[in-house]
Amino acid sequence: MDSDTFDVIIVGGGTSGAVLANRLSEDDNIRILLMEAGEDLTAHPAVKCPSMGSTLLGTPANWGFKTVCQEVLGNRTNIAPAGRLLGGSSAVNGLVFLPNSEANINAWADLGNPGWDWPNFSKSMARFGLAASPGTEGRSPLQLTIPEENSKWPQVWRETLSALGFPVFSDAFSGEILGSLMGPETVDLDRQRSFSANAYLNNVVRSRENLTIWTETLVEKIIFDKSEKATATAVQYRSCEKGKAKIAHARKEIIVSAGAINSPRLLELSGIGNAELLNSLGIDIIVDNPNVGEHLQNHPMFSLSFEAVDERGFETMDQFLRKDPDAIAAARKAYANGIGPMSRSNINTLAQLPLANSEDLRGIIDNLIPRHKDATIDSLAKAHESFVLSILTSATEASGCYTTTPGFLSYESDGSPIPPPPGAEKYFTIAVHLSHPLSRGSVHITSSSTPIATPSGLSLDPKYFSHPLDLEVLARHVQLAETIATTEPLSSHLKPGGKRSPDMPAAGGFSDIEKAKEYLRKRAKGAHHWMGSCAMSPRELGGVVDAELKVYGCTNLRVCDASIIPIASRSNPQGVIYAIAEHAAQIIKSTLGRL
Repeated sequence: MDSDTFDVIIVGGGTSGAVLANRLSEDDNIRILLMEAGEDLTAHPAVKCPSMGSTLLGTPANWGFKTVCQEVLGNRTNIAPAGRLLGGSSAVNGLVFLPNSEANINAWADLGNPGWDWPNFSKSMARFGLAASPGTEGRSPLQLTIPEENSKWPQVWRETLSALGFPVFSDAFSGEILGSLMGPETVDLDRQRSFSANAYLNNVVRSRENLTIWTETLVEKIIFDKSEKATATAVQYRSCEKGKAKIAHARKEIIVSAGAINSPRLLELSGIGNAELLNSLGIDIIVDNPNVGEHLQNHPMFSLSFEAVDERGFETMDQFLRKDPDAIAAARKAYANGIGPMSRSNINTLAQLPLANSEDLRGIIDNLIPRHKDATIDSLAKAHESFVLSILTSATEASGCYTTTPGFLSYESDGSPIPPPPGAEKYFTIAVHLSHPLSRGSVHITSSSTPIATPSGLSLDPKYFSHPLDLEVLARHVQLAETIATTEPLSSHLKPGGKRSPDMPAAGGFSDIEKAKEYLRKRAKGAHHWMGSCAMSPRELGGVVDAELKVYGCTNLRVCDASIIPIASRSNPQGVIYAIAEHAAQIIKSTLGRL
């Protein structure tokens, strides 16, 4: 057999791609090629140490995307980091691992995606569990842990939310999270990052004779045979940015797992997308589908930092974040013993909360979401609105996901993190993302000649707050976050009249909803949770792939990553993406034999 011919080619060795490479190569009769644009940095100290992944974002291990100017955010752009290394964003992200909600998953199935309802999808989610719990057959090799509580902040957080009537929740995998919880994180029992490359592509897996992994390999386009229905036969790639273009052939399937930004990009460069756009760029049309690159979703978020009382048992990370030499030395010493800020995410004291179903909120919802009188849903946008309406009118479904940090957490105008102000003050931060944004944006190529190795030649437009209800709901979570901060026992550990995040009004200022909205316009940013740009949905509703993740109009091309999520996951999507890949692997295995 030709050394450049494989049964299945997987484009993208990130969170999804590594899972697929592992699961599909379990059948030694199938020859798999996994192609990754970035390096293999599995042994790099910054990858292994849980808190240091973000230090790679200023290196070639980050694709370095940026959004276009966002009108409602005062024409600010936002950075959009994405992992460009084996393991993808799972090697550099914030570590927290949460499943999707049962209601959210069932909404995917209700679009017309058989096999993706909660009873079925939860079986794939059940492959994941805490590393210390008993293993089961088919268990994911990914390790999850909940770090020990090393301060009194988590207990005070739970007690404060309980005082406001919210429950304490302990089972993150139930599909029905409501209230405060300690979130699992992708850190192993040795306090090192567990991610797709070291978990799913360990040495045993890499030794499989039927699995080939190419890193630092840029796929430029997919090649098709169009004698009848489009059949993907090969990919054009370069072993480095300026290397000679080469071809790798696929006998059975090609799977695109390049992420929610690069997957639609590769489809468009290959001739699958809006014919009008492709014609304008001189790209031969393989499949005319204007849904490619549309329906892009991301969670808008904000943070509120409050100066904390300096007291024993309520230590913070502020000196470490200020890069104080003594604090860094202490953190390194602690990490050598598997403890301290370098051993964890520092953001796993969480809550998922609804808003009170007030008359004010009901009136805004009625005004901004038209109730569809007929039972027919003719677009993803309408289905999305109906789902969000059900969430916002429920007392048990969260509309805001809360993260706390024992330290200062704020952002520049472009969303880049900024260190605590100079000094010795301590801070406690509450950050919130909107669980179910209705605003949908797009990602499209702007050139057919720009090298895919660069972040240019691409228009990334999340259209934050373009649906007015998003601003209304998140502004009310600004108010709720301040209410939490002024409720005992948390309030007694925050300095009255103390320093706050830039642009925050004085205590009580957010009681004016317009001030809360103005704060969001100035300070809100996008989380790095890109989803939806190759949506799994019937094509007539706005879909790009079907329930088997096959690209419409192609016989053997699939997409498997966050881009297929048709309605954004409630929490950060890491856990959902892993489960999607596990779920997809079973679907693909069942169909490969028919090819």
